[in-house]
Amino acid sequence: MLSESRTNVPEAKGELQTQEVQKFPIWEVFTKKKESAVHLHAGSLSAPDSELAQCFAREHYGQDQPCVNMWVTRRDFLTADSGENESYELFVQWGAGLRYEHVGEVEACNGVEARDKCKELFCADKKHFTIWSCPNSGITKIDGSTNMIWRETTDQAYRLASGYSKVVRKKWEALRESKAVDDYQSEDLKDTY
Repeated sequence: MLSESRTNVPEAKGELQTQEVQKFPIWEVFTKKKESAVHLHAGSLSAPDSELAQCFAREHYGQDQPCVNMWVTRRDFLTADSGENESYELFVQWGAGLRYEHVGEVEACNGVEARDKCKELFCADKKHFTIWSCPNSGITKIDGSTNMIWRETTDQAYRLASGYSKVVRKKWEALRESKAVDDYQSEDLKDTY
């Protein structure tokens, strides 16, 4: 049985009513982990504009994995068939379930021509692939040397799954070496960790 305050919820009128917000565009994020690597598709996010998309990309993808460079672009730029004569960045997914990988740059009049050139130059001997082409003007490039991509001020190694077991092991080893642990507990810890 619901209490009286739960059943008599006041209904908002006038200025308190909200209007439905338009759906935000989807942005694609590509990260480059080290200078010798290529840009790989890190994921997608929703944001109202380029500035907020960059902020979200830094917060989400920049903290998950350290990177030296990050590109952010609207998804509709990647699939557009029209465009102007300019440089296009090309991303190829070599198989189902694999991440899109930056393969190069071509000069083209539109997205279709850029994808055709990509097939000739980079995908000639491959059978299964998907291509995204994006005009250079549609990509926001965040350089880690001039713009901070992730927070360097704190140790966030615990957030990386690959380093988690090492961090835990070091903590247990430090605890085992301290004299605060009884002998019977140290044997249990030794067997477990």
